[in-house]
Amino acid sequence: MKTLTVKKLLIPAVITTLVVGCAEIQTPQSLLNAQQAYKVAASNPAIQKYATDQLTEANKTLLNAVAAESVEDMSSLAYIGNAQVETAVNVAAAEQSKQNSIDLIQKKEQMITDSINSKKENAQNQLLKMQLNEAEREIILAFGNIEFVTGTADLVPGAASGIDLLATYMEKNPGKKVTLEGHTDSTGSAKLNKDLSQKRADFIRDVLISKGVSADSVTAIGYGQSQPVASNSSQSGRQKNRRIDIKFN
Repeated sequence: MKTLTVKKLLIPAVITTLVVGCAEIQTPQSLLNAQQAYKVAASNPAIQKYATDQLTEANKTLLNAVAAESVEDMSSLAYIGNAQVETAVNVAAAEQSKQNSIDLIQKKEQMITDSINSKKENAQNQLLKMQLNEAEREIILAFGNIEFVTGTADLVPGAASGIDLLATYMEKNPGKKVTLEGHTDSTGSAKLNKDLSQKRADFIRDVLISKGVSADSVTAIGYGQSQPVASNSSQSGRQKNRRIDIKFN
């Protein structure tokens, strides 16, 4: 349906009498009612959008009614004009109802699409999280094989594979942050071991930075002998306690 600007009805708001020759013609109530109905309809946005043709016809008819030279003609044309206004109202209501149904269907379709996309995105995020967790587990296991020369922050030969894995992982996941926690066995003083654990954690941090990992994404903390994972009474236990733990943030 074409959308046109509805011209205002050129009918006086209140017409009490019409003069024809020397005789006065009383404006029938039916014409006044039709004029009011037209005025209300013309201000309706739905009618302006969907029923401009019908409203234009009603306007023409009511203009003719005003110009009529007898009460009978006025009343007859007022009846027709009022019917045309009602037709415009009904057409607009039907078209608006149809459009409302279309809008509702489109809204439901959009909700379904959004739901599908949301589930798909959640599934992808879960898969990515699983993949990240698997990669992180692999790195943590690799760090379990890292060993330092006794009493130093120097790695034993062949102990750098875990560092390489971590550097590659951090490069692929720039938003990730990691904390390196250094630990020692109980051999020596607590202060000496805390300093040594900090040096070892700092050493690995420096290696990661040299491989391109952002310094802001790596934190190094030394805990010394305060958090053992095995008894220090045996060589194997002390070896387990000399470690670097990794925590991903």
